[in-house]
Formats: sequence, C-alpha cells, structure tokens
Amino acid sequence: MTEDHVEIPDLPSDRQIDRLVSLLEPLRRLTQPRVYGIDRVPDGGSLLVGNHTIYGFLDLPFMMAEIWKRRHIMVRGLGDHTHYAIPVWRDLLTMAGMVRGTRDNVRALMRGGEHILVFPGGAREVFKQRGEGYRLIWKERLGFARLAIEFGYRVVPFGAVGAEEMLDVLADEQTPVVGQLSGLMNRLVGLPLPPIVRGVGLTPIPRPERLYFWFGEPIDTARFRGDGEDDEAARALRDEVRDAVERGISFLRSEREQDPKRKLRRRIRGGDERPQLADADPDAWFVHCAFDAWNTVGPSAGAAWMSRWVVLEDPPQQPDFRVSRGRDAVLERLEEVCETFGGRWAQVREARTLGDEVLVTMDLRGGPGPNARKIGTFHLLVTVEQNQITRIRVFTDERDAETARTS
Repeated sequence: MTEDHVEIPDLPSDRQIDRLVSLLEPLRRLTQPRVYGIDRVPDGGSLLVGNHTIYGFLDLPFMMAEIWKRRHIMVRGLGDHTHYAIPVWRDLLTMAGMVRGTRDNVRALMRGGEHILVFPGGAREVFKQRGEGYRLIWKERLGFARLAIEFGYRVVPFGAVGAEEMLDVLADEQTPVVGQLSGLMNRLVGLPLPPIVRGVGLTPIPRPERLYFWFGEPIDTARFRGDGEDDEAARALRDEVRDAVERGISFLRSEREQDPKRKLRRRIRGGDERPQLADADPDAWFVHCAFDAWNTVGPSAGAAWMSRWVVLEDPPQQPDFRVSRGRDAVLERLEEVCETFGGRWAQVREARTLGDEVLVTMDLRGGPGPNARKIGTFHLLVTVEQNQITRIRVFTDERDAETARTS
C-alpha cells in the first residue's frame, strides 16, 4: 500500500448487490458452498484477512455473496494497483464496490467503520506455481497489521478451500520460455504472466469443485495500543493472523475429505433427506420453497414460481389498499413494500394447506436469520394451481386470513 489521495467509490445499492448475487446462482448450485463460523463476522467494522487461491476470482465472489445473503454485510475488497491498469475490468470491480488498496483509502474505510477484505499474498499468491496449493505467500508484508493496530480494528481471519482443486498448473515461472515471458510482461505492465493451467479435460475451464469457507474468532488489536509503527507489534499481529488462517485451511481440508457431497454427482443428485413437509403437504412445501428462492436469489427467482396472471391483494385494512395484477406488477409491489419497511428477509414460520389455499405465517425481517430485526408478522393466503402461484392475499391478523379463505 502506498500513500495517495482518498478515492472511495460509492457502495452499490442493496438492489444492485442482490442482482449481482443472483447472477452467481446457477454456478452456486454446482459449487454449493459450505460456510463455517460466519456468525463470527462482527456487525461493526472489521478487517477480513485470508488466503488467496489460484486465479483469485474462482471462489471470492461466492464468499462475498454468502456474507451478503447470510449476514447482509457488504465487504469492500482492496484491489491491487494492477487491476486498475486493465480497462473495463477495473470498472466492473469498482461497480462491485472494490477500493484501490492505498493506505489513505483504507484509513478512510476504517474511519467509516466498514468491513474490509485484504489478501496479504496479493498477486504472487494468486499466480501460484506448481506445488504451492494453499500455501500462504505473505513475505514480510505488515501493512494490514499496521493499519488494524492504528485504528484498533478487529481482524477476522478466514480460510477458503476448493478452488485450488479446480485447476492444475502445467507451466509457471519455473518453466523455460514461460518464465522469460512472465518476466518481460512484469517489466512492461507490472503483472507477471499467469500460470498455464488445465481444468476440465485438457481445457482451462475450472472443474466444478465444492467450495468451503471458514471464519475465525475476531482478533482484538486494542492490546497494541494503537501503535501501528511498532514493527514488533505489527509482526506479532501478522503472525497471529497467519497462524489462524493456516489452522482454518487445515480444518476445511479435513472437512472436505470427509464430505459425502464433495463429488459433483452426489451434490447434483442430492441427499436422501427429504423434509417432512414436502411429503405431508406438497403445496405448502412449494410455497415455502418459493420464499426461500426469493430470499436467496431475489425477485427474479420469485417470478419463476408465479403465474403471469398472478394477483396480489394488500391487507384489507391498509389505508392505501390495492390489488396488483400480473407478475411484473406483483413483483414491483412486493419490492416497494419491502423497501418502504426496510424488509429484506421473509422468514416462514408456518405453512399449511387450508382448503384450496396455503396459509403462510411469515416474519418480515431486516436481514437474514432469526436474529435479524423483526419488522412485522404477516399472514398470506396463497393459491397454487398447476405448480404456479396465482393469487396472494395478505393479512395482518391470522383470524382474518382464516375467515377469508372461503371467499
């Protein structure tokens, strides 16, 4: 990190982030990330420090998406200067919230109490050579430790496993000709030549391995009394974080070896477990899954469960009661209501069939999980016809919903 003027791009809106996350969903079904310790990421600002896997982008978007979906936390990644030398690419990363990794920018983020993501290994750790899988290549870098101490910032160590198995390194800087080209490229653009890899068959397409992420206990830096220029303190913190990351990686590799769904075929086929509700009340299970899809992927996924002619009716006693007709109008109204109340998560407490409809009791919350702020409880009468939702009536009182189900 070097001294520079402060340049912090605006954060994407919640809706923009949801859309970015939704783009990953088809690949997420293949990788099916397993996440450990995500509740250890504090609500306030923190510095997330961990290992860069080969090529860097194979698993990082999925990890950041899991943090967003499960904790509603936007993490600002620090970008190496080389990213900003590539047109279009730098713009895409900036749109996703990435910040150029300078000391002044990091200080500004820490003053704002934001969550920051840093990889001390940088490009060297991304462009791994043969035999360097999951090896931390941090050298003597102390920048992240100095700034964390200066601001008393909590450091959350994390580990990522799975991406290293997606590609095999065939040639690297130790390979004749490739090493010479890499050196020339480094002198010209400041970036070495990436290793030549093989994934599926003889192609460079990554193999669809399962991803694993681990977050450790936050490390308190207050004991260093804010003296970021103390080399001994910075080294002590760096080594403590590095040891924690290495333990996390070892834990994940062990979990991976024991995971019965490590292989793609087992993940696609799914387990033998089937929720009781799926067999006892298929329509109720259908509606439950529709809400899960909305929560996980966003409105675009919710649309897949609705008829083109679906109808949404607001609570009858609501002052601006309205009826929305058609999928687009229904989705727009649902988004409008959620935005007005600050709701981001529909937690289904109960779903059961009553006559020809499914009665759903739902808590609208400000974020994912049962511990997020509760905004209100709603009761929905949902009509399901030919595996599509055709009508949704919303009530604030369960008795009103039960009375209305015959009308």
